[in-house]
Amino acid sequence: MKRKVLIFVCVALLALAVVPAINLKLGTEKKGYERWSKFVLYNLDFALPYRSRFFYSLGISTDPKQVIIGKNDWLYLGDQYEKTITTMRRGAIAEDVEAAKKIGFATKSWEQWLKLKGVRLFQVMLGPNKSTIYPEFLPDWAHPAADSVTNTLLTNVSQGLYVDTSSALRTAKSEFSEPLYYQTDTHWNSLGAWVAFRALGKSVAHTQTELRWLSEQQVRVSKVNDHYGGADLANFLRMTKMLRDSEVTIEIASVAPIETEQHDFETGHLNISGGNPKILAPQSPLLVRSKHALNKKRVLWLRDSFGTAMAPFMAATFTETLQVHYGITDPVRFAQLVDIYKPDYVFITVVERDARGRWFENLPPTNVATETRKNFIPLSDGVQSGINDMIKIEGTEAYRISGVDPYVTFTLSKPIRMQNASHLIFELNCAEKKRSVPVQVFWHTAGAIFSEANNVRITANPGVVAVNLSSFPSWAQEGTVTDVRIDFDSPSTCPELTIGSIKLVKWSG
Repeated sequence: MKRKVLIFVCVALLALAVVPAINLKLGTEKKGYERWSKFVLYNLDFALPYRSRFFYSLGISTDPKQVIIGKNDWLYLGDQYEKTITTMRRGAIAEDVEAAKKIGFATKSWEQWLKLKGVRLFQVMLGPNKSTIYPEFLPDWAHPAADSVTNTLLTNVSQGLYVDTSSALRTAKSEFSEPLYYQTDTHWNSLGAWVAFRALGKSVAHTQTELRWLSEQQVRVSKVNDHYGGADLANFLRMTKMLRDSEVTIEIASVAPIETEQHDFETGHLNISGGNPKILAPQSPLLVRSKHALNKKRVLWLRDSFGTAMAPFMAATFTETLQVHYGITDPVRFAQLVDIYKPDYVFITVVERDARGRWFENLPPTNVATETRKNFIPLSDGVQSGINDMIKIEGTEAYRISGVDPYVTFTLSKPIRMQNASHLIFELNCAEKKRSVPVQVFWHTAGAIFSEANNVRITANPGVVAVNLSSFPSWAQEGTVTDVRIDFDSPSTCPELTIGSIKLVKWSG
């Protein structure tokens, strides 16, 4: 027993001596207290890659929440991110159907709102999870369900709005000998990005026939290099320098070389110029200008990291792309970028696992620009027929909220078939501040009453508001609407307000 204790003590003392020496050697760039701190001297981080390497050789991940180890040294994302593995294995459930319906409604609303702003085409491009394109390298226990949540999403969105690139990528697996995704990273490589961009071009070409696109003869694989492991999956295991992967380099042949400039959109400052590089997902709006691009068009491109390898193809195709990560743009900021930049096209590129996020349930603003009002055809005016918990302020057109259930009712001058009207327009202003007001719009047909079955909730900004009713399932049905009611859901938000007459109109754009 004494001998074992002696051995343990010797090993411990040896470790106490060796670990600081290793850290001092590795931390020669540190100075002063930071270098000699006990937190640095006895840090065991240097040993973690070797621990990961040992278990990796046994097919075991040291961080399975982030990374799972597949066959033939392929790594896949774990459940820490959008429950990727669990969702893939269980398939679609009722909650996914409800989320898909909300996203379908929201994206259709954005499409119609963007048309009002003069945008020619709006499309969302899905970047498939690596497991969707290369399921054969998943562990046997991680077999994907047949009824995927992505199929459920695509079933519930308007046809032509989403570009599902998975079919093109699966076909390309046999078309190219090179891989389309990195083995040790979650992303597609430049070849996979080209295949996906080619699919986007084919989709856009259905309606935008005047656009020119890169041909298959202009894009080729120039070389495949061996390099360190991926920046995410391999890095999560701290094995970036221990694992190897393939880097597929793509060459774009054009009449003249594509030369880009990257400008900070807010300041106009030139950040970098020259060449046609990949671009990481910008955390603030980045304007990329391209010389010798195929089309003199403007694109607002909301994207994530799956757009990084695709950036050179965008630059070769469009003279300007305003790029920003969608995750940092709320609906107001999205709308502002559209108003300021006035793009010809709006594209969103999102990885499959994030495409069902709440961001995609966001609805567009309700306000309508003055210049687009001429595209509305008036169908029927609403005449005020009653108020509740509201008092008219003497000598003004304003009302003061006087109770907990304030609303104004209107009777239409002419009953209108719901399927014929697309928007409800009214002017709303808050007397105290120029603030957004939560509003609930009700309607009913002849002989009926207002009910929760026929209503929509919106956030109305001050000014002329255009509520797009045509996308709501409860509006798109048989029936003739005769009355409309506008409720103010949060009286404290706007205790004094002015609301003008209402109109049911049809969009003619």
